[in-house]
Amino acid sequence: MRKVLSYACLATLIFIGWVTMAQAYDVAEVRDGATITGRVTFSGKPPEPLQFEVEKNLEVCGHQRSLEKVEALNGLLKGAVVILEGVESGKPFAKQDFQGKAPGKGTFQYVGGETLGLRVNTENCNFGPFTGVLTPDEAVRFGNKDSIKHVLHTFVALDTRGNVLRTLHNRDIQPDGSFDRVFDSGKLKDSRLIRMTCNRHDFMQNWLYVVKNPYFAISDEKGQFVIDNIPPGHYTLRAWHPVLGLQEQEVHVLPGKALGTDFAFSG
Repeated sequence: MRKVLSYACLATLIFIGWVTMAQAYDVAEVRDGATITGRVTFSGKPPEPLQFEVEKNLEVCGHQRSLEKVEALNGLLKGAVVILEGVESGKPFAKQDFQGKAPGKGTFQYVGGETLGLRVNTENCNFGPFTGVLTPDEAVRFGNKDSIKHVLHTFVALDTRGNVLRTLHNRDIQPDGSFDRVFDSGKLKDSRLIRMTCNRHDFMQNWLYVVKNPYFAISDEKGQFVIDNIPPGHYTLRAWHPVLGLQEQEVHVLPGKALGTDFAFSG
């Protein structure tokens, strides 16, 4: 039996305590790995996309842009971050690329291996998809493929309702330039959420959930997610969305078995 907890989120940010943030993850062989599959659904009417009249750099960004914070089609939610908490050793991080919503061309690239290796590749006035993940105490590379400057501004939550934000980084990304930034666990403290914006282009907004192991997935356009090669054991499975909130389940995965479980959000 799985115990399901659901929390409503009325603010733009969720704050989740995490006292073991700095604990290292070890890559090791997984025997009789298990798999968790499922769907993330959405009921109700999603909020209308935000519309923006572009004021700067129209030649690159265009005259109008929109920001769809809840991507739901036919009751299926895209962009929910699903995380398996409590795995201390296991498979390496996977190499993955996720692209931002058109006309944006930015990508979140995860190099993979023993570390996540997040690369944020800004293109066409877009950092990448609305949601992603990062690991603490590891350099994140921010690159800019545009011919114009962007001003990266990152925040961390300070209160349990996500109403108070504290700046982590604020720096220009020069045209065709890049730089590395470390999201130090000491500065993050108990927060699990990072907000990214551009001070020159207000439609550039993204959210990153802080993870400490590679057992995560981001739901696709069909709401589907898969987390595989899991060491058998008892864990907490979480599904998070920056607008819709957090849900979690206690799960028990058996050697070599597949477990199916779904998450249902509402608006």
